Amino acid sequence: MRKPKFFIAILVMVVATLVSVAIVSCKKEDTVAPAGQSAAKAAFTPPQVDDMNAYLKAFKQRMQSATKGDGQTLSLDEAAWHLACLANVDFCKINVEYNDVQFDTVEMQVNASDGAIAMSDLNTAYEQMRNEIQQFKKGFNHCDQNLYFINVFINGSGDARIALMTTFVTSSKDMGDHLWYFEDPYIYDTVCYFFFDSYTLYPWDGYGMTELQRILNLYEHHSITTYSACYIPTRNHDFNYPDCPDPYGNSFTGNSRVFAGDASWGAHINLSQNEMCYCLDSYLGLGYDYIEENPLYDTEHPINWQIRSEVESFNGHKWPTHYHILTVQYGQPLTGTAPLPPLD
Repeated sequence: MRKPKFFIAILVMVVATLVSVAIVSCKKEDTVAPAGQSAAKAAFTPPQVDDMNAYLKAFKQRMQSATKGDGQTLSLDEAAWHLACLANVDFCKINVEYNDVQFDTVEMQVNASDGAIAMSDLNTAYEQMRNEIQQFKKGFNHCDQNLYFINVFINGSGDARIALMTTFVTSSKDMGDHLWYFEDPYIYDTVCYFFFDSYTLYPWDGYGMTELQRILNLYEHHSITTYSACYIPTRNHDFNYPDCPDPYGNSFTGNSRVFAGDASWGAHINLSQNEMCYCLDSYLGLGYDYIEENPLYDTEHPINWQIRSEVESFNGHKWPTHYHILTVQYGQPLTGTAPLPPLD
């Protein structure tokens, strides 16, 4: 008779244990998390909407009309996703041609508390983000550079990281692959091999500079057949390193379209045949493009090209920079006038 009683006692103990475990488990599930903790840990899933443009437009209006203390908050992931969406709509294009990409990061601080951001503070963060991106765009130095994609990440301390992907067009070949003045590579090569050769040394501040100046003035001239033609001076303009960057890249310091080389190249800097050809094409292009971009007279022409050499130490450069300054004198032809009488 003792065996059944013992078995029943064991069974009761097992059932009681299971019940107590279940009660404890229920109590653990019912425990309330500290304020804001669930918002910080909850996984955010982007909304599935039929018209995302309309959704973002409505969200932006709600964000910009939010007032401090109105109780509207978003989790960090939710806030970052909405900022990223608005940034892409405001700044990015994906239907552009490019052959290279660049990745950058801009950082800023947002007002986050207990793993959440108030809607009014999100609007402040949005305006700050726009300013940061606009400042970043001012530093674009590539040809056809474009913001392609933007993402935003925010941590619990309110540190926001704006990840920027930009696209651009660059030349991966030699300096003559992009032309500034000559119409096509055939003309470029013909002129280049006519004036320059690979056996001559072209010191940057000696024969290379004077020969380049001579050919600039020799290559461009205007045949004016009208009786007694002359030029009336109009203006001068200096083309200087580092104000003329080549967005396609070249072998000069800072990708300058006007020759620039650091002293690390050696005590005596000689320009190669390819570099002399590049300078001729680039300098001619600078002189004529300036007229198109800054018109003064319809008949204005470059009439005198001068090059001088400078050596200067720039901030951030370990070595002094040797560079050219190209000065172009412009003038307007005066035609059809009789000669002035001689002075008595």
